[in-house]
Amino acid sequence: MLSSLNKYYTTSMKRFFAFLIFSSFLFLLWIPSSAIAASPSASVQDLKARNLARVYLGNLKGVKSVSYTLMYEGNGIGQGVEGSFKPGKKTSWSKDLFLGTCSAKVCIRHRNIKNIQLEVITKFSNGKSSTKVYKAK
Repeated sequence: MLSSLNKYYTTSMKRFFAFLIFSSFLFLLWIPSSAIAASPSASVQDLKARNLARVYLGNLKGVKSVSYTLMYEGNGIGQGVEGSFKPGKKTSWSKDLFLGTCSAKVCIRHRNIKNIQLEVITKFSNGKSSTKVYKAK
């Protein structure tokens, strides 16, 4: 009696787990692809001749907003540029950021630029968010 009960229990558990795996698979197929947030791609390029950092963000579908901070050293002093944008229907975004300071239409370049990094905070339409750091090439 115990042997047949144990066999029934084992068979029932196998069926239950098979059903659980199958239903999970169906659920994943049912979720619309826009609900699964993919991370945007990003790159930072140091344009030394022009004292610029070119920032590019791609794969912005499903992104509600982006905040970024470009950090670097100029003459051994920590510097930075911050910004944010809402991509709307755009799937990519690019901007050249000046590595220096400007006041009253006069700009002064920072010298000896080192360690350029870009921190990107992405907020997705589904409520999730991600933070990534990229180094300049």
